[in-house]
Amino acid sequence: MRTGIAAQGDADAFPVNAVARNKILGVGKGMKEKRTADFVGAVIGNIIVLVFMNTVLLWRQYTQGVILESWADILWAADISLGAQIVGNFLLCFFRPGWFLALMRAVFAAAGLMSIIVFFIVFPLDFSRLVGAWLNTLLKVLMMIGMAGALVGLVVELARFLRAMGRALKTET
Repeated sequence: MRTGIAAQGDADAFPVNAVARNKILGVGKGMKEKRTADFVGAVIGNIIVLVFMNTVLLWRQYTQGVILESWADILWAADISLGAQIVGNFLLCFFRPGWFLALMRAVFAAAGLMSIIVFFIVFPLDFSRLVGAWLNTLLKVLMMIGMAGALVGLVVELARFLRAMGRALKTET
């Protein structure tokens, strides 16, 4: 029974059963196939976070000094990261072969890594007045762990992208 075309273009060039399609698209064990609603939800969620990040300074006076003026210095990195995720997830709503999905995930990891590095360097928060300087230190340690995780994620997604591109090129020949 034919269940659909796995890729754009020539219908006879690709197998169309679900198992073969998932293998071509790079969806295997441990990876579930994403639905369009997942990407739409990510777009909406990232838009909400983008609005929040850009309005934090408006209610800074109510934060008891936790949010510093230097918050404005991290917005460019946060905006780039969130913008990349909004655009990437929007594109993934309509087009998601395995190589493109892996590429977008690598872009998300790279943009997130850049954003967390900028946040770490600027660190526009100060919890010392509220609960003590220990919380600032803890958050910086957690950000270092996050940087390591984002770097690992970037390497993994780049490897998945290269593997998926190899599969896509192999099936075209």
